[in-house]
Amino acid sequence: MKNTYKVDFVNNTLTMTNAFEDAASNPTSQEYKLLQQIRADFPGLTIIRKTRRAPKKARHTKNLTYANMEKYMSVFKNSVELLAQFEVVKECSKQQPSPYKFVLDWFKVQFPNYKEQPDFSNNTSKVIDLETIKKKQEEKKQQESA
Repeated sequence: MKNTYKVDFVNNTLTMTNAFEDAASNPTSQEYKLLQQIRADFPGLTIIRKTRRAPKKARHTKNLTYANMEKYMSVFKNSVELLAQFEVVKECSKQQPSPYKFVLDWFKVQFPNYKEQPDFSNNTSKVIDLETIKKKQEEKKQQESA
């Protein structure tokens, strides 16, 4: 097992993964024999279980599925028009290398403030055509390559 345990001689600790601990609980395994040898050599060793790392930052698109995008669009007065455009965008995305990213980019341009509650005073959202989205993506690619 690779990278399943680490001995820190300065702090006198042994850090092991859950997989190593599970394997070491079997008296016939190599991990068990290794753990017994390390404990015999270093009797005061403190054993610590390694936990998985927490994600560094939350994804900004978490839970932004097609269904949730549709729910968001359905609150607007012109929801029929928005949902029709959304279906066209989803169909066009099938030819892209990353269909979800294509749809997500359209959604972000269409609804730049989607994380905020919609303004119901003027409850219509301007429909941005697909050609405008494609032009913006091409411009972005050109800027990134330059």
